[in-house]
Amino acid sequence: MNPELAKALEMVGELPPVPKIASKVMDAVGDPETSADDLRSIIELDPTLAVRILRIANSSLYGFRREVETLRHAITLLGFRNVECTVMAASLKEVFANFGLGEKLLWEHATLCGVVAAKLASYGAIDTPREPAFTAGLLHDLGKVALSNAFRERYARVMARTYGEGVAYTEAERDEFGFDHALLGAHIAQSWNLPEALVTAIRRHHDPVEMYASLPPEQMRLVALTAVSTRVCTRLGFGRRGPVEAVDLCAHDAWLALGLGEADEEPILALAQEEAKQAAGLFG
Repeated sequence: MNPELAKALEMVGELPPVPKIASKVMDAVGDPETSADDLRSIIELDPTLAVRILRIANSSLYGFRREVETLRHAITLLGFRNVECTVMAASLKEVFANFGLGEKLLWEHATLCGVVAAKLASYGAIDTPREPAFTAGLLHDLGKVALSNAFRERYARVMARTYGEGVAYTEAERDEFGFDHALLGAHIAQSWNLPEALVTAIRRHHDPVEMYASLPPEQMRLVALTAVSTRVCTRLGFGRRGPVEAVDLCAHDAWLALGLGEADEEPILALAQEEAKQAAGLFG
């Protein structure tokens, strides 16, 4: 292990645990014997979360024709995997010990990356399952959360360089800590026993495609989709102080690896803006 990372993990202390309600839901969804009523009984323990799932089921993100009035009905319509994604997104704020402006920006970027990744999962020939795409987008910057909370002043310097000087997060983090958020985030994801494909997407989403091109095709597409989604969100200013026009989508190797071209840029940006508008406020 990178000595600086080992030192950071020691300084961070115990890695943040997966949020309790999310852990229970993940276990339940992974059990083939779980019923909609079983899942409902878990989610009802958190009334705020139950209300949020109902709001999401009734939102334009899904476009169900009739009003969804009960939690059980929402779970049945959304499907277990979509409910799992929603619970993970809605409960992830528990990981933040502090929640100032910096964390608010990180949170906005993370949730919208999840929403955009899920939408793009079925775009063109990308052909990636929606649920892992959402979760990878949501969790890709998990390491930033840990760094921001454990080293508040030092990470403020990282963000100042990123926003003020245009330095990439990964470069500023390596200068400050000797490693970046992707490496730390992957360690946290492993500690949560998340699927290896998600751990890899978190670890590799800033890497050149050649570093993960040998993965099985579905894993390679998930990493590339995560990379593309975060760049789309940065380009549009999601979780930033404004759009970043300098982000070149079409020249990025992950964009090309997904079979995307220049003609896809405007449709994808429009899709992302529409999804972000529909998702506004749904995840708190």
